[in-house]
Amino acid sequence: MSRGSSAGFDRHITIFSPEGRVYQVEYAFKAINSTNLTAVAVKGVDTAVIAIQKRVPDKLIVSDSVTSVYQLSPTIGCAMIGMIPDSKFQVRRAQVEAANWKYEHGYNMPIEQLARRMADLNQFYTQNAEMRSLGAAMILISYDDEDGPQVFRVDPAGYYRGMRGVSVGVKQQPANSFLEKRLKKKLDYDHNETIQLALESLQAALGIDVKAPEVEVVVVSKSDKSFRKLTSDDVDAHLNAIAERD
Repeated sequence: MSRGSSAGFDRHITIFSPEGRVYQVEYAFKAINSTNLTAVAVKGVDTAVIAIQKRVPDKLIVSDSVTSVYQLSPTIGCAMIGMIPDSKFQVRRAQVEAANWKYEHGYNMPIEQLARRMADLNQFYTQNAEMRSLGAAMILISYDDEDGPQVFRVDPAGYYRGMRGVSVGVKQQPANSFLEKRLKKKLDYDHNETIQLALESLQAALGIDVKAPEVEVVVVSKSDKSFRKLTSDDVDAHLNAIAERD
């Protein structure tokens, strides 16, 4: 067997290849792109926002039943990119973790604690032969009274980090490049600017002008710390503002 070949080493999640790679975890990252969607999250001065593509695969499906955004606790929400069953499983587990924390401690679970817990569980899945890594990535947003808006990314390998801006999905590279250029010039984006930056990043990555029904936008802010989804009219207003500015 050649040392550069993955043959044999990609059959078990607990075996390293001679190059020190765990192929099953790499396959989980590739599975994230299976839905062909992209999500962008940005935090500004007092706002954190996620903009994510919405695609209804069949005309027989009720469009309102298709979503990639979920509420995990009264103050934390997330977007899931990847295999839908894996995503829903991870969302349910995160909701249970947040509810248990509230029951035991008497206050809502901080977003960093929840991100760390979900990352620990993902990393645990990479160590057990009877489990497989989840083919889904999670972006969490929340507003913290002390630290302000928060954005965290959790991946299938068990890695989590707080982010100023991040993209996950099939077009994450161009979206991240767009965010890096914008956030290098300016960090103090206000509420509307933060939402519009996320939408601009998504449009730049996709190379098209998205329409309100084709995107979901969720927001938390200092003025309203609850996780909420913008209406189509609100999204349309922000898209028009971007078009007029350009």
